[in-house]
Amino acid sequence: MINLEQFHSKNNTVLQQKYPEVFDPKWIVTESGWPYFHLSALDNQPWQEMYKEAEALSDKFYTHREDTYGKGWKSLTLHGVNDDTQSLNTYGDRQDTLNQLDWTWVANECPVTKKFLTDVWPAEFLNRVRFMLLEPGGYILPHQDREDHEKRLSVCNISLNNPKGCNFALKDKGRVPFKDEGSAFLMDISNVHSVWNTSDKPRIHMIIHYELGRRVRDFFYVLRESYFTNRG
Repeated sequence: MINLEQFHSKNNTVLQQKYPEVFDPKWIVTESGWPYFHLSALDNQPWQEMYKEAEALSDKFYTHREDTYGKGWKSLTLHGVNDDTQSLNTYGDRQDTLNQLDWTWVANECPVTKKFLTDVWPAEFLNRVRFMLLEPGGYILPHQDREDHEKRLSVCNISLNNPKGCNFALKDKGRVPFKDEGSAFLMDISNVHSVWNTSDKPRIHMIIHYELGRRVRDFFYVLRESYFTNRG
């Protein structure tokens, strides 16, 4: 636990990102080196309704990576191979696995969340989409999900709630300023990161893996609006 405490103590400050005058989406996603990017254009989505949908299924979540680097960490899949979909690379041929992806029963129980994913989220293809729950006192030890040479903003992490005392810390990059009332961030998961919930409430986020397909323009508009809102 001492390593967890040290990691979060050292990386507890929200670092300010410097926004260039010129908006360049390719630079933001693949060249900026930013560890995260706030999709503020999505701030007015019904996150609290989505939270209630996920919370109502809290007894259906599966224990997640308890034997490696998680404690009190659980998952439930809305879109994937099944309701407990793991990394797609563990299922054999990736293209065959992608062809099998579909909505699970969880999505049918969460109509507001599903409507956001189909009508609002600016990408044509959904890969794995999961609710991730972290129990009070639970933690995710420092780890990285991609190699250093794969640096890019490629996954969306949405806080459906983020109680005070639950922090997402990145090595040498500070704390991600998730909002308890809901917020969406593109993340570079090649950075070493850790989550620790020292609050007395479960923390529920939604993680979206996606491919833009023919909705590049929609993604561009969300990115641009967010860029200029964040820059102020």
